[in-house]
Amino acid sequence: MRVVILLLLGLFALTGCASQATFGDAITQGEPTAIPTPVVPSKPVYQVERGKIIYERRFFGRITPLVTEALAFEIDGRVDDVFVDAGADVTEGDLLARLNTAALESQLLDAEEELAIATSIFESADSNLRYDSRRAALALEMAQLKLDHALAQAGEPPSSDDELAVNLLTLERDLAQVAVDELTSGVDPQLRFDVTRAQKRVDDIKATIAQADLIAPMSGRLVNFAPDAGEPIVAFEPIALVADLSVLEITDEMDADDLSELAEGMPLLIKRAALPGNVYSGTIARLPAPYGLATDDLVHVAFDEQPPADEFKVGDRMNFTVVIEERDDVLWLPSSAIRQFSGRNFIVVQQEGIQRRVDVRLGLEGDGRVEILEGAEAGQTVIGP
Repeated sequence: MRVVILLLLGLFALTGCASQATFGDAITQGEPTAIPTPVVPSKPVYQVERGKIIYERRFFGRITPLVTEALAFEIDGRVDDVFVDAGADVTEGDLLARLNTAALESQLLDAEEELAIATSIFESADSNLRYDSRRAALALEMAQLKLDHALAQAGEPPSSDDELAVNLLTLERDLAQVAVDELTSGVDPQLRFDVTRAQKRVDDIKATIAQADLIAPMSGRLVNFAPDAGEPIVAFEPIALVADLSVLEITDEMDADDLSELAEGMPLLIKRAALPGNVYSGTIARLPAPYGLATDDLVHVAFDEQPPADEFKVGDRMNFTVVIEERDDVLWLPSSAIRQFSGRNFIVVQQEGIQRRVDVRLGLEGDGRVEILEGAEAGQTVIGP
């Protein structure tokens, strides 16, 4: 029996060895499984330096002609002809469009006919007056001659017949004078007024017809031009804009916070917003009230030197960078080195292997740098967050 037990124990031992050989080396009892050591990220290290800090802002605006003028008809009507297209270059005095004036032309014919009739009546009366005046003058002259002759022929002393003849001739002379005086007042004023009134109506209709023409008030380019033939027009409603493209500017609309940092006369740099290209220098020309003298609500940026012709199109999006403030020879750190807690600004300074927190007072910030007014010294090593 003892032999059988020993044989069974030997068989179990051989089976266990086969299992170890099949699945790998045996694990030493009590040895822990290895766990990878966590990677501790290193914190950035900075040096407190002395140098320049520039605080600048970038804004966006649109290319705009400095000189523009809106165009509108001065009367209601319907467009009859359009002589140019949007984008065309025009010269001052060019005819751009015309309203239909058929009704006005008909009114003008009637008014001119009334003027002709009134003028004819007046001229006829004036002609008759001239003849009547001549006849009256001759009658007066004749009466005076008769009176003079009677006076010369009268005796001394004159007889009663002589006195009668002189008195009658004197009355005749006076009546002739009255006729002359009546004719010197001229043609009936009503006839003259009729001519004046008819002439004014003709002039008014002609002036209205002239307002049916849309004329270019200046040389430039039609930035937009809306009317189409047959379209109804409302008086004084802008339908076109002519722009002098020889002088361009950039305009932008800003809120009060941005405007408070700017001032007229500030220099800046200008370039396209999206595409690479030339960089131009410029100036803030005008700011809206109460920040400047602009008469509108826009910021106006002027080029120091006008760009070449056709460099930009009206409406092109541009950016302009303004240096708000800059300081030289100041202590600074990268903005990322500054930590905050409960409204406090502080840095972690490392010195001789020891790290300590130090409160700092900050100044100007710009271009990723922040001015250190208090709390740090040049050359100190600062551990970032």
